[in-house]
Amino acid sequence: MSYLVNGHEITVDFPVNSISVNKSSIAFTDSRGKNRETFSKRTEALKFMKWLLSSNK
Repeated sequence: MSYLVNGHEITVDFPVNSISVNKSSIAFTDSRGKNRETFSKRTEALKFMKWLLSSNK
């Protein structure tokens, strides 16, 4: 699945095994391996984390 933020597409291969949050960065491990995304605002990072959690079913 893909998540679009500010014209940038983030591709996630579910299921997500782990999620780590540090200020405006989200690190997660999916079926492709470890990934890290850094956002310009913390609110954008939190929205992405909520999307990861809700889509990881």
